[in-house]
Amino acid sequence: MKIFKDLDKICTLLPLIFLAGCATPQERAISAYCGAEALLMYPKQLVSQKVLRPVYIGDKTVGNKNTCKTDIKESKDKVGTITKTRETICRDEPILEPVYQNQLVNEVVDLNSNQRKVQIATCEVVSKSNGMFANVK
Repeated sequence: MKIFKDLDKICTLLPLIFLAGCATPQERAISAYCGAEALLMYPKQLVSQKVLRPVYIGDKTVGNKNTCKTDIKESKDKVGTITKTRETICRDEPILEPVYQNQLVNEVVDLNSNQRKVQIATCEVVSKSNGMFANVK
């Protein structure tokens, strides 16, 4: 379960990191300023709640795939005559599909997250239009 939480955080932050890399110094300064201001206005309010999530429980066989391998073997007899033998071995390999089951899991959620995101977006628009941090190089 912790893996999914960490993956969710990574997937959320990764695009922001790439965008921050392309941002101008002014945009980065505005983003930092607005983030700090929004966190003061809407501090983190973390609560644990039960949510329904798909949890991997195993694999099921949905069919078979026939795989064959042919080997050619050479052998010499006492006279030196070479005999080639062709041997084909076939196997049925299962085709597996992952199986998930919805289960209630505890997840920590920030109740103020959406309000904070709206505040950050609004602050960034206003700050850019007012030319805030325009002198930052």
